[in-house]
Amino acid sequence: MRPNNEVLLENVNDYLQHVGILPKQIDKVQHSLKKDMKKSDEKDIDYAEYRHKSHAEILQIVERNIVIVNYNPILFYILNFLLMAYLFDKKLIPFSAVTGLYIFYFVVILSISLVIYIIIKKHSYLYPNQKLMMTNILLFSIGIILCILKIFGLSLGMYVIPIAVFQAIFVVGVLLVVVSLFLKKLEVAAMGLAVIQKTIAAVTTNEMAIMITTFGSWLIILFIILYFVMIYSTRKYV
Repeated sequence: MRPNNEVLLENVNDYLQHVGILPKQIDKVQHSLKKDMKKSDEKDIDYAEYRHKSHAEILQIVERNIVIVNYNPILFYILNFLLMAYLFDKKLIPFSAVTGLYIFYFVVILSISLVIYIIIKKHSYLYPNQKLMMTNILLFSIGIILCILKIFGLSLGMYVIPIAVFQAIFVVGVLLVVVSLFLKKLEVAAMGLAVIQKTIAAVTTNEMAIMITTFGSWLIILFIILYFVMIYSTRKYV
């Protein structure tokens, strides 16, 4: 490895340790750097020269991207959890109906935010992610507008869809909970439980079963939210 590249790796490691980044995330950044440095090695130039940036500029990009990567799941799950909980009216399920607001959320906001979430999650720490994050914030703003529309009784129409669609969504919720057990991702479990308690009426008409499922789901979701509040409030660097 070229001497200047080694210096850059050391600088990145020392700086990230100084600002309190978790060791596991520092390793990911170092791995990304070493992998990307192969491109500059092929051209037989220093990595900083290959990127046309100074070491300080590369450090700044890395630090910003760490913040974006860490806040990406928080923004994604808060956005979709709140909109799913507020816009989806489970009282309409027996009539196989859904509002235009929810269709807009499901087709536009959920789809785009999911794509952005995956891209940021898989994206390198070394290249700017600000535009993607700003798009996420824009979606969050649109979501707030949808909630305001519902407050004022504007539903953008009512649409009848097959009950099988609600049942399929219920199955997706169950799968999210199962997957979360293997991935050990509580935020995925919270999303799955939110879907289950919203669509439980599509698979059973038993009022007791619906009540227990709804109450149990919200209780677990509350514990998950409290857990994340405690975790992030005690971190030095999010």
